[in-house]
Amino acid sequence: MNIDTDTQWAYWEGLLKFYKSKARLRCALPLHAQEAALEGYLQGQIGNPEGEDKPNKSFYDPRKWLRECEASMTKRVELAFQELGAFETLSKS
Repeated sequence: MNIDTDTQWAYWEGLLKFYKSKARLRCALPLHAQEAALEGYLQGQIGNPEGEDKPNKSFYDPRKWLRECEASMTKRVELAFQELGAFETLSKS
C-alpha cells in the first residue's frame, strides 16, 4: 500500500467519475461520443448543445469537481485507516 499514490489516484478518480457522469446524463451515445458531447458544455459560461442561452455553471464550477475529488479521496483514506487498524482509534473527548 502506498497511501500517497492511492489518495492521488482516488482524487483523480473522483474527478473522472464526475466528468463521465455528466456526459452520460446528457445523451444516449457511445462513451467516446458522450465525452465529446460534454465538451460543448465547457466552452463558455452560456450556450451549449441544449441552447444558445443555456447556462453551463453546473458543468464548469470547480467547486463541484473538487467536492467529488475530495469525497473520493476521503473514502480511500477511510479504507486505508481500516486496513491499517487505525480507524476510530482516537477517543472522542
